[in-house]
Amino acid sequence: MKAWAIGVLAAVLFGTAVGAPVCFAADEDVEIDGGTQDSSVRHATPVAISSTDISSFRLWFQYSIDYGAEDELRGRYPSGWYDLRLEKSENGADCHLEYWAEGRPGRKADFPVDAEALARLDRLLKAHDVAQIDGHSLYNSALGDDMSMEVRYESGETIRADGQGGDVKPDARYYREEWFIDFFRALGREYGRDTLGPALKYCSYECGGGKPGGFLMMRISTQRDGTVMAVMETRSRYDAPTVRRECEASPDKLEELAALIDRGDLFHWAKTTWEQIDIRDGDTVDVSFDYADGSGARISDTRSMPKEGFEAIKKVKAFLGELLKDAPQVDKGDA
Repeated sequence: MKAWAIGVLAAVLFGTAVGAPVCFAADEDVEIDGGTQDSSVRHATPVAISSTDISSFRLWFQYSIDYGAEDELRGRYPSGWYDLRLEKSENGADCHLEYWAEGRPGRKADFPVDAEALARLDRLLKAHDVAQIDGHSLYNSALGDDMSMEVRYESGETIRADGQGGDVKPDARYYREEWFIDFFRALGREYGRDTLGPALKYCSYECGGGKPGGFLMMRISTQRDGTVMAVMETRSRYDAPTVRRECEASPDKLEELAALIDRGDLFHWAKTTWEQIDIRDGDTVDVSFDYADGSGARISDTRSMPKEGFEAIKKVKAFLGELLKDAPQVDKGDA
């Protein structure tokens, strides 16, 4: 695939003219190891952007975090597709945030911000010397993490780069997706429009109580009035009364739980079928979670699921248990 073809992809994403490449292409494609087509421009000297006045920033990328990454990173940077834009306007700038992942409807938001956001973004680009990726253009047919960036300055200066396939990202010294996820997430939260973080609205954990007729249920959810409530119901056996406890929780707890769900890849486990082998002792657990956009998932038959998924579910149980351990009893009645 030539550089012009990548330009067609960018035209669909960014609205540029069809055939206009996202980054400057060399006169001839060069094939490097692994069948990668290198259409990059080689600058004779380091790229220097003198202007600080961004007129347009557009970045699209597919992000996949390594399965060996630390739990904190897995929750902070969920895998998926990101489309991040900041465009200068008469009254400041227009921001576009969009995130989507397999199995979930897309989440996006468009909202105005003040002009200082563009200045802050320029400072970020210069702090990491992102201009050095200008002209980067690699393509191969392998699966990987695609990206396309275009930055325009009022001076006419630009930064353009693209990659499609496996191992085609720009030099990590000058380009890391996490920098831009952090920047735009913070910007979205500043204006109350965080669509890059999972918008969790409901999560429940249910299992038997260890004895015939025993039962444990814990859930957390956003109510119609916007408050967040956590509830626990327990019953020791069939003929025992059901004990209910509940408490109001901070909305931050939903964000923490959403990060825990992402770290444990529970969406992945909800879509995975596993063999009925190595069935462990204990009660079958049922976990459900739903998001504001209508997406969600349910996991059951946990006694036979792989260890990694089961451990992730145990962390959800521990989180809810810690949240509700001191909740007051509000109802007690016959089962």
